[in-house]
Amino acid sequence: MRKNHFIVYSVFASSLILSACGGGADSLPSSVANSANDPAAVAKAGTRAPSPNGTTIPSGTSIVDSSNAVWTVTNGVIYRAGQKAGFSQAVIQLLWYGGKIYQQNVNKLWWVWQNNTWATSSDPRTATAASASASTAIPFFGVNAHYIQGGVYSSIPLATQSATMVDLGLTSVRQDVYSNAQIDILADKVMPNVGSKVNVMPLVIPHPWMDPTLNGRTPTEASAYTYAYNMAAYAATRFKGVPVVEFGNEYDIDEHNQRIANDGVNVSDYDNNTWPIWRGTMRGSYDGWRSVDKSGQTKIINTASTGFLNLGWYKGMLTGTQPDGSTGHPKVPTDILQLHWYSDGLDPVNTWGKDGTNYNVLKILHDAYNLPIMFTEIGINADFSTAKAQAYISKTIPELYAARSTYNVIGFNWYELYDDPSGEFGILTNGGSNKAVYSTVKAAVAASK
Repeated sequence: MRKNHFIVYSVFASSLILSACGGGADSLPSSVANSANDPAAVAKAGTRAPSPNGTTIPSGTSIVDSSNAVWTVTNGVIYRAGQKAGFSQAVIQLLWYGGKIYQQNVNKLWWVWQNNTWATSSDPRTATAASASASTAIPFFGVNAHYIQGGVYSSIPLATQSATMVDLGLTSVRQDVYSNAQIDILADKVMPNVGSKVNVMPLVIPHPWMDPTLNGRTPTEASAYTYAYNMAAYAATRFKGVPVVEFGNEYDIDEHNQRIANDGVNVSDYDNNTWPIWRGTMRGSYDGWRSVDKSGQTKIINTASTGFLNLGWYKGMLTGTQPDGSTGHPKVPTDILQLHWYSDGLDPVNTWGKDGTNYNVLKILHDAYNLPIMFTEIGINADFSTAKAQAYISKTIPELYAARSTYNVIGFNWYELYDDPSGEFGILTNGGSNKAVYSTVKAAVAASK
């Protein structure tokens, strides 16, 4: 049975109950592999010269890269040397620029082909020198940390934390903030001191019940939109150029909601009264950031779900449907889908509902929305033995990496770096000592690269 873990986070003068997560991810198919390697007969095709810099499909019908492989696009799918180049769908443009292949899909999102897979990018023709530097690929391997919450995360020097992350191979760190003042701390103290080898992924949580202008009144969709918009716009000025930012955390199980009915796979399983408030919060978050980052330099994660089988949350928010069945409401925009998964939720490609229904959650999300998927929290439940935890890690991390080409999984943030009041989920203890799983995580990440 899925469990949920809760942390009480002190937010300056107020406090907020924030779920750390629940669920599970036992494995992904070990058969997932990139299929874009050239056949031997094509790899050295001979005399074809590379296409001129800036060649596109359309208006051209093919592109020749520097290895003489021919790229084509058929029905929105990209082929290299006659084989599918990783995963692609609804591609509207293929670009040869600066010695690299780029694609743009129907959602106006860009990727670059590197290391035989697609990495998030931007249009290289319009990027300035500054944005080109900032739009590096989102690191695949990451971890969660909570500097703002104090305790071990503020007592251990940031340089020490960064060195630990680099040693583990986890070079992205998800850091949560809940106010403009905390945004300043993250921008002024944390980000400059983690070093150049670790990317900070801000998690900005404009919780609508914390809006001081309400004076204790219940938020509305309009007030939630405005509160989130203003905080997100401010965050965009302080975190300018980050590859990715996330808004919201597990709004679907917030304490202000009625309990989710059934498995959460249907929109009707959710609280219709609070639904518009969360919709306004997420819409305001996206629009506020984009009011500053007009070019879309930073990719936005904006689904704020607990994950597992809460598929109705994604469906309703992204299609403008409410739990009462009404449609035509504003849609929540996002560039990336986030997913939370913990070890007691079985396998995200093979898990089970209460009624015995089998679900491939990754396939459902991938096929429905054609967006990249990031596991912004994935970890091990505290009731796992050390041996069971090590087996889970050794299996899961490589399979998440392999799921890049099948389900467009673009990364994960392990939960978490150190043990803290939420529980013993850390790779290290709350005193900074390595736990038995430390070497297992390190080996699993190294084996996946």
